[in-house]
Amino acid sequence: MERRRSVLLLPGQGAQRERMAAGLYEAREEFTAPMDEFFGRLGTTGARLRSAWLRPAPNPELDESAVAQPLLLAVGHALGRAVGTAAEPPALLLGHSVGELAAACLAGVFDPADIGALAAARSRSLEGTGHGGMLAVAASEGQLAEELGSFGEGAELSGSAGGMAVGADGVTVAGAADGVTVSGVADRTAVAGVTAAGVTAAGVADARVAAGTAFAGVAVAALNGPRQTVLAGPREALATVEQHLRDRGFLVRALRSGHAFHSPAMEGAALRFAEALAAFGPRAPRAASGTVVSTRTGVAVTAEQARDPHFWGGQLAAPVRYWPALRELLDTLGRRPGLLLLDGSADRSLSAPARHHPAVRDGASEVVPLLAVGRDAGGPADARVFAEALHRLGEQRDHTGDHTVDHTVVS
Repeated sequence: MERRRSVLLLPGQGAQRERMAAGLYEAREEFTAPMDEFFGRLGTTGARLRSAWLRPAPNPELDESAVAQPLLLAVGHALGRAVGTAAEPPALLLGHSVGELAAACLAGVFDPADIGALAAARSRSLEGTGHGGMLAVAASEGQLAEELGSFGEGAELSGSAGGMAVGADGVTVAGAADGVTVSGVADRTAVAGVTAAGVTAAGVADARVAAGTAFAGVAVAALNGPRQTVLAGPREALATVEQHLRDRGFLVRALRSGHAFHSPAMEGAALRFAEALAAFGPRAPRAASGTVVSTRTGVAVTAEQARDPHFWGGQLAAPVRYWPALRELLDTLGRRPGLLLLDGSADRSLSAPARHHPAVRDGASEVVPLLAVGRDAGGPADARVFAEALHRLGEQRDHTGDHTVDHTVVS
């Protein structure tokens, strides 16, 4: 019997929570060691971050990108290390925003010893880019395109320089971005990537709300689910959009971010971060450490992309197409042989849209939380939930009699 592939899901800005995964600290050595190494390499800054991480709610400091981003990177990396040490490295790594950088570290693109320096470089690149925000909207990208397309003088939905097109599946996509050809789901065109595992492009593009004078600079920053879209942009323009959407009956929630991540406002930061990343000497991923599936292209990160600092730096200004990437994994691998989705978020938001996918509903694939949620989050229950996840991974290994992980990809 062919065993299921494990997919580690790692969160980004907006999903940070007070004491996220803190219940594993000092309870699981394989988690504690990389966290202590991270804090230690940052000196006094590391001590401050550790204090902010362990402080219970409410903790407004966690809304600051200079605090949240390094902690998300460190916790995501430590979780992956803990799973890999206690069980085995996940076959696939899918990270949201800074979670993708954590995935790159786990895959060997960056040296784990440089995690602290990477976090510091990312924080420095954000200087001077504040006064923005992010807005989660319970709506699809298409709904927002229709709604905001009629709001504000001259407002329109526009894409990258390559132009816009509508795939056969109805997904609005843009032309080629970063030299990567994309297409709609219907023709299943493979893009640079996990073709051996069946992963293809699914309307991955830089589609953006780029508009009218009423909301200039507001962009589609992330697609997190079928009806979970994040907008980002300058604070005043975003407030205008927020009020308009509320008046129209949409459910809207401001995210814990003082920056307009994954929007044109971050282009300067993306360039600065890419220049800083060059000094770290990014490398091709290690085959045995898991395959990074990019939420920018929707397929496996190639060796050439991995070595390009602008591929990772540019992520700051490019939309996160998390749901299209996860949906494509479920569409193609969800039943052949199935997936174990290891949710590393402190609120289980990363696996929430997957629970409604047919492959999960019929039991072919399974969601496996790594952390406790609610009142139990950040306490002893984290260790219990993590142990249950390891047990589930062990059950699968014992059941199949297969003690190896297939990381075969075409890149």
